[in-house]
Amino acid sequence: MGDELDVVVIGAGVTGLAALHLLRSGGLRVRAFDAADDVGGAWWWHGYPGSRLDTEGPAYQYFFSAGLVRDWGWSERYPAGYEVLRWLRFVADRLDLRRDITLSTRVVAAAFDEQRGLWSVRTEHGATVDARFVVACTGLLPGPAEALPGVDGFAGTVVRTSHWPEKGHDLSGRRVGLVGVGTAGVQLVPRIAAETAHLTVFARDPVAVVPRSNPVYGWVERDAYRARFDELRATLPRTRTGGEDERGAGDPATLYADGSRRLWFGAPPDPEVAAYVRAAMTSRLGDPALAAVLVPTDDDAPTTLDAGFLEAFARDDVDLVDLRVDPVVAVRAEGLELASGAVHELDVLVLAEEYDAGPPALHGIDVHGRDGRSLADAPGAVLGLGVPGFPNLFTTAEPPAPTSRWAVMTTVRQHQAEWIARAIRDLDAAGGTTIEAVSAGEAGVDGVGDYVARCEQEASAGYPSFRRA
Repeated sequence: MGDELDVVVIGAGVTGLAALHLLRSGGLRVRAFDAADDVGGAWWWHGYPGSRLDTEGPAYQYFFSAGLVRDWGWSERYPAGYEVLRWLRFVADRLDLRRDITLSTRVVAAAFDEQRGLWSVRTEHGATVDARFVVACTGLLPGPAEALPGVDGFAGTVVRTSHWPEKGHDLSGRRVGLVGVGTAGVQLVPRIAAETAHLTVFARDPVAVVPRSNPVYGWVERDAYRARFDELRATLPRTRTGGEDERGAGDPATLYADGSRRLWFGAPPDPEVAAYVRAAMTSRLGDPALAAVLVPTDDDAPTTLDAGFLEAFARDDVDLVDLRVDPVVAVRAEGLELASGAVHELDVLVLAEEYDAGPPALHGIDVHGRDGRSLADAPGAVLGLGVPGFPNLFTTAEPPAPTSRWAVMTTVRQHQAEWIARAIRDLDAAGGTTIEAVSAGEAGVDGVGDYVARCEQEASAGYPSFRRA
């Protein structure tokens, strides 16, 4: 490549597309790189059957453009993953972003040249590009719901929910083992139970589930949320969750019947709510043995929305294994061997992996800053946006920025992209060339509203936590 850019954006998902658009709109020369074959980020990678938003569609949009909201309409209250992917493709096409995106190209290294004041970014294909700034929109690595050493010894097909291609896997007539539940497992089980010859779910840590109420959206519903564009743009970044789904007022039964995250999201664990959900799960299962494995016992267990997850275990061709009682001791060519000596023969082994469960994906890239310092040895990031010792490197998935378990990601990531575009614009206006975090800053924030307020205060005060030169 060899051409010098103003900004390299790593990633073409929710954050990367917003950053590319906002930075390019400011007159900067920008190129985004993504290892995937298309835009979409996590929604491209997590293409498993049943993948779905737990955030209501009207809040899961970019609010920097009234036209994008006006011209896109969600088909359901909680859109499916493939519809979210279509939305991101719509954004890329409508904003003409694809001409500045290089797909199927993983960034493997980035180094800051202090003499030139430029980042040299190298891809897996050996090409390099120089840029004044690097904006990492790489998200967090998915984490396994259950560690399974030696999985390479399995002779069948191994599938990860975080690497599930859009065209899917043919599971019909095959013996499938799903290891771990979590959100991915809860969404996947009811979708594949009917097509497999036999499904065995290996579970350890139960999650609390609430039945999703998911009405279809027509013109009336779409027009209703479109009419609220100005209101939503102003209010969502000020809420605790970045959406309208934080826990509402009312008794648990009323909130449960709403079929949304308003029962628990954005609030500390509530023993009364947790007890109600456990009782409801037990009643849905109708089997004490199943309940002993699938119903959590603690008040702060992860909670998610479901559509038939518990009911799937009533099928004769679905089995459940409690790994707390009978753990996996070996992965054999034919399947999984348990401590009891039982061997579950399988054709396909599915590993459930959770969104935003691991470290920042940027840490998997060989990044070196000032004095050759490795990012792996760096302290924490200021507001999750800048790391000391790494001039002109902006991050978006570092603590204390809220993650998807606690927040609506489009709200958080759009704000971060806007903040980064503003920081570069302010630096250029001041005649500076570099901006670098000077301290790790505070460790935590109290929700999205608090995070946004702190970021805005930092910018309005002239970036006191950063050194500009």
